[in-house]
Amino acid sequence: MNQILSVERQTKKKRSSIHSIIMVFAIILIIFGIGLTSTGAYSYYKNLSNNFNNSIVSEASTKPVITIERENASIINIVVTHDKELVNVTYTLNNEDPVQINGNSQTEIQQEVELPVGSSTIAITAEDINGISSSYSSSFEVERKPTITLEQVENKIQATTESEININYVMYYWDDDEQNAEQFTINDVRDVRLIDVLEGTHTLTIVAVDVEGNETIKTQKVIGDNKPVIDIVTNGEIFAIKATDDQGLAKIEITLNSNETLTEEITGTEYSTNINLEDGENRLTVVVYNINGLTETSRVKYTKE
Repeated sequence: MNQILSVERQTKKKRSSIHSIIMVFAIILIIFGIGLTSTGAYSYYKNLSNNFNNSIVSEASTKPVITIERENASIINIVVTHDKELVNVTYTLNNEDPVQINGNSQTEIQQEVELPVGSSTIAITAEDINGISSSYSSSFEVERKPTITLEQVENKIQATTESEININYVMYYWDDDEQNAEQFTINDVRDVRLIDVLEGTHTLTIVAVDVEGNETIKTQKVIGDNKPVIDIVTNGEIFAIKATDDQGLAKIEITLNSNETLTEEITGTEYSTNINLEDGENRLTVVVYNINGLTETSRVKYTKE
């Protein structure tokens, strides 16, 4: 009887042990399954996220398009277009200082650039509102073009245009009034023209184009003012010097014979002084400057007995 009870107890213990093992194994399988499911879900989410981000980057990474149009032999036109707002465009010509063009939130920018005679290389960069940029470079050759020299003569500007080949035309205008520009057909290698100066301070622009289309543009600030006036008289003992200017005097230089030059800073619209004569020949030179930098020179000679 005792033996039968012992066998039954052992059998029950074995069954209980097997059941525990099965339960533990089942729990391990459940945990493993949950882990696999979580890993798969995370990978799926990560792939979706990456694809979404890649789509955004791909859409945002379109770059500005830079092209150059040749207007004529010496003028090119930079054209930058984009499907987004442009922040700035910068170009460098022949390794000179960079020139920056403000984009002003536009999607298209154009800028004319004048090329010097000889070989030129231009490098251009453009950047959009997202910080995406593009670059472009090209080389050009300009064989020759007219030269313009400006000189102030009294109340006029003398413009001298010279070229190795015939000049087609010369055009000039004041300030930004290009619509009222004066244009002259030349058909020669040299042209000298006197231009009336406007009163006050203005900007004169002169354009010269030869028969091959080579263009030169010269811009200069011009002050519409007359030179000072000098009046010198003598009574045999002194030189009486008088200087006047309608805008204002700045400086006077007086030299008698080989003596040291007397220099004096002056103000106002009138100035007068006396210089004693020396025995014998007296050579006097007077130079007067006005506040606009214009000068007048007067030379006189008198022999004191």
